Amino acid sequence: MSLMRYMGLTKLSTAELAETYTNDNSKFFHYRGDNIHYRVEGNSDEGAPVLIMLHGIMASLQTWDGWVEHLKEKYRIVRLDVPGFGLSGAISDGDTSIEGIVDRINALIDHLGLDKAILIGNSLGGYISWSFAAEHPGKVQALVLLDAAGYPMQLPLIMKLFTTPYLRHLVRVATPQFIVRYILGEVYGDKRRIAEEKIPCYQDMMLHKGNPLSLLKIFEELDNMTPERVAEVTAPTLIQWGEKDIWITPKNAPLFHRDIRGSELIMYPGVGHVPMEEIPEQSVKDAEAFLSRVL
Repeated sequence: MSLMRYMGLTKLSTAELAETYTNDNSKFFHYRGDNIHYRVEGNSDEGAPVLIMLHGIMASLQTWDGWVEHLKEKYRIVRLDVPGFGLSGAISDGDTSIEGIVDRINALIDHLGLDKAILIGNSLGGYISWSFAAEHPGKVQALVLLDAAGYPMQLPLIMKLFTTPYLRHLVRVATPQFIVRYILGEVYGDKRRIAEEKIPCYQDMMLHKGNPLSLLKIFEELDNMTPERVAEVTAPTLIQWGEKDIWITPKNAPLFHRDIRGSELIMYPGVGHVPMEEIPEQSVKDAEAFLSRVL
């Protein structure tokens, strides 16, 4: 790896990233000026339940690799790079609001001809998922929320630093690999569980042209969250949370459990912000057991 690449001074185009991070299941959906990258995998039977998987901030659809391997025989899986991240790239019209992202997810679901789906979301993806369920209750069969955003919270230190005037400019210019390692060290409860191959993937996605600016705008959105519509969620809901999450406090887990009627809550000792990456086998087993009960 060159020094320029290690320091994150090289911006990457969609075409460059696509050479490494697309496969035969990859497609792009054109909407509102965006090219939303998604994959359709798993069971192709017409009656197979459909999962929509939404990752968290600074991540990409690769965050679900461990879950997809376990679920692909039973479920049709649609996972995507949330607009503003991954290969989907910058949000073209500048609307980084949760409502704007929910509209894009809804358009993709309509494009795929899906009447109903199960939404699974982590962090920002969890915020999008429950917001979608509140806005489009008839389209959601069930929800799985992993360390979801939604209630007022203190932004993690790294997010606060990225929004200061100097670093706000710097993050648009460079994303060094040591910063990526630091971030992953924060979101994992046990740093020993971080797979080395994940680090260049996370960095590459941050180097996609336009992504840093979208990231900064979404930080501002997260700083103004409101949970007012959480109680409008009627879909069967599983809440999964790492007890060592320092990005979104575990104190928010019982708030979701309280406000979503009939929801179930599982806490994971020693686990951080991304249970689907850190303990994929256990977290997906719990999710599948829940879905088997409620579908």
